[in-house]
Amino acid sequence: MGTDAVDSKNHAISVGLIKPWFADEYPERRVDTQSFYIDKYEVTNRQYYIFCQATDHRPPRLWGGQKYPEGKGDLPITHVSFFDASAYALWVGKRLPTETEWEKAARGPLGNIFPWGNDFNWDAANISHSSQKKIGHQLKPVGSFPQGASSYGVHDMIGNAWEWVWDYYLPYPNSDYESQDFGKKYVVVRGLSYLGVGHFPKKSYKKVVALKARASYREKLSPFARKNDVGFRCAKDKAPLFKKSTAKKREI
Repeated sequence: MGTDAVDSKNHAISVGLIKPWFADEYPERRVDTQSFYIDKYEVTNRQYYIFCQATDHRPPRLWGGQKYPEGKGDLPITHVSFFDASAYALWVGKRLPTETEWEKAARGPLGNIFPWGNDFNWDAANISHSSQKKIGHQLKPVGSFPQGASSYGVHDMIGNAWEWVWDYYLPYPNSDYESQDFGKKYVVVRGLSYLGVGHFPKKSYKKVVALKARASYREKLSPFARKNDVGFRCAKDKAPLFKKSTAKKREI
């Protein structure tokens, strides 16, 4: 998990970013997890609509009404806060994945840099190819980029929508990077979105996108925020193979 890479040439600062590349991903370390399940796809508008109808939860304002716009049922749900996402996950008997689980599902057993491998590939994810051509670039139905699935078969972990995870934005153990943003005021989001990145010069755009598309890249967001390109997927603990029953036997 994480990386030991260093932005020795201060590239991030030179293009106007506020933190050096890799700074909050350091140091790389081995992290063991318990077995878990994670959704193959991001939660869709249709799934979230069923939740809202069943629980009277407020639908995203982006819908413009009680139901998602026609033809958009298979798009990932967005414009939901961390708390909205957590409420949905609880309702379906799941939870949000931790940072560790999300990165494990994305990088696979070999620790790939990207879900699909170690080389950046524009065609493996729904990401805008240019900072000048974002108008008209939209979310796509989940699973539209099967070539970008991780080795565990998890789709759209990069591109389409950023994804809420369970953890606060905190430094990794033994990190020497200091940030005023660390603490219990921001939650981590992972995975980049269809919008790519901000308006960078053409020669810098691809490099910035490729660096932010890495499966170890971390971004932060207020848990109250509702963004047009932030959604989520769910996870669930895997029950032990053998579980001792504590139920009382019925007398006959």
